[in-house]
Amino acid sequence: MRLTRFNTFFPILFVVVEFIIVYLVTKLMHYLTFAEWTIYNTLIITFWIILSIYTKSFNIGRGVSYLVTIKSALKSVFVLFSTISIVSLFLNLYEFTMISIGLALLVFTISITLGRLLIHFILDKYRAYGGNIKNVAIIGSDKKGVEFYKTIAQNLHLGIRSKGIYGNSLKSYISVPYLGTIKDFYKNSRNIDEIYISDDISKKLKKELIQFSDLNLIKVRILPELINYEFKNFFISKLINIPVIEINQLPLDLWYNRIIKRFFDVLISLIVILFILSWMIPLVGIIIKLQSRGPILFTQSRHGIGGSTFKCYKFRSMVLNNKSDLVFADNNDKRLTKFGKILRVSALDEMPQFINVFLGDMSIIGPRPHPVLLNNQYSEKIQKFEKRHEFKPGITGLAQITGFRGKINNYHDMSSRVKLDRYYFKNWSLYFDLKIFFQTIFKLIRFNLS
Repeated sequence: MRLTRFNTFFPILFVVVEFIIVYLVTKLMHYLTFAEWTIYNTLIITFWIILSIYTKSFNIGRGVSYLVTIKSALKSVFVLFSTISIVSLFLNLYEFTMISIGLALLVFTISITLGRLLIHFILDKYRAYGGNIKNVAIIGSDKKGVEFYKTIAQNLHLGIRSKGIYGNSLKSYISVPYLGTIKDFYKNSRNIDEIYISDDISKKLKKELIQFSDLNLIKVRILPELINYEFKNFFISKLINIPVIEINQLPLDLWYNRIIKRFFDVLISLIVILFILSWMIPLVGIIIKLQSRGPILFTQSRHGIGGSTFKCYKFRSMVLNNKSDLVFADNNDKRLTKFGKILRVSALDEMPQFINVFLGDMSIIGPRPHPVLLNNQYSEKIQKFEKRHEFKPGITGLAQITGFRGKINNYHDMSSRVKLDRYYFKNWSLYFDLKIFFQTIFKLIRFNLS
């Protein structure tokens, strides 16, 4: 591929803009907290620049959505603040209040995210008006070639331009400019950056085109048959020398995403255990003991990852009974104690599950774990029910913030939960987890104040 001035200067411009944003935000936070500039601040800015270059944050690809840019910014901010937090535990670099740290995180996150979105927007406009253009040739006068031509013609911000389609036979249904045969392409390939070859082209011709492109430093891309199928995503890899296409790989199938999710779980659960459950369990426990005999915590076997069972912890909200695994409770259950009803309605009875999260049985965000009997009732009735056990269950999830919280009353309730759980796994991201996490908090606050 031919390098352009844009490929050389845009990454430099991007890094300079990021440096200015980080420097100004750092200066602002020092001004607000009356702190002095130290060598550590210089190291933090340097680390951020290295992180941006290493992750190639400047590589805003053609057709990349703004949501991807937001996710990339949030991941980078998460890595930076996680690193600072871990290093500070050992070196005691900063002694700021939680308000100052929260403000710094908020200002920094908003600044970096808005900065990258602005750069993304400007880059889209620049490409739409004719900058950073790739001139491409489309080989194959079939439906794939026609659809690709129409797509790039209707989306100028991609920065991909084509004059038409080459093909050895003109199809009757073709509705885009026809530029001639493959021989005509060879004659007119001087200013072509890339070629897109339809998978319907014969193997022999495809091989000739690839050899010609290699000799002339033209990048080759294939328009595969897969475009006729509605997959969420697919990845192409090699097993020794055999190409393999993996269909519908989920984000949490990737090891680094599981590490990010687990780090988030451990961090939040540890904070909750140290600063909330440390006083909440004794206080709530005294009230529970005063109202009824029995243990403070109620444990119940529930299905977890892969269908395995684990002991799920809750504050005991009922009097002792032998029907807890047979009769599913609601907020008006006669077995509830007075204080137990408050715990259940406010969802505070779920707080001990942060211990399950810390131990690794659960995640903060994920499908709610159901009692074994309830799962057995619906596992054969609902299509792909077991898919919700593909990863760890959660304290809260997408189903809970969209209205499917509490007792399962019918087939529709469970079916809707399963669909939302599967949607969550297909679209998982750290940003998605944070969104569900904060929406859960806001909904609980609003509900308890109403």
